[in-house]
Amino acid sequence: MRIIDHTSDVPDKILHIKSVGCDVNIIVGTHDPNGVPFTTIEVLPHEPDDDGVNWLNIGTSSVLVVPFDHTGRGDGKDDSAAWRS
Repeated sequence: MRIIDHTSDVPDKILHIKSVGCDVNIIVGTHDPNGVPFTTIEVLPHEPDDDGVNWLNIGTSSVLVVPFDHTGRGDGKDDSAAWRS
């Protein structure tokens, strides 16, 4: 890994990581239209890198991490432990 650059002067918090073959952006603090927060993770292959090598991303290049629950509320809180008591 070469550089970790946290950008804090924008509305969303972005952690930018430069690694061998790719850059990775982790974007925290974004919200959907209903106000539910989520995190985005982007993998950006170097095409080419500093040595002229092209890198290929196998799989998805962007992932959303969202709250999940079984209640349908969409807040990510799991009440199943309380139900078992």
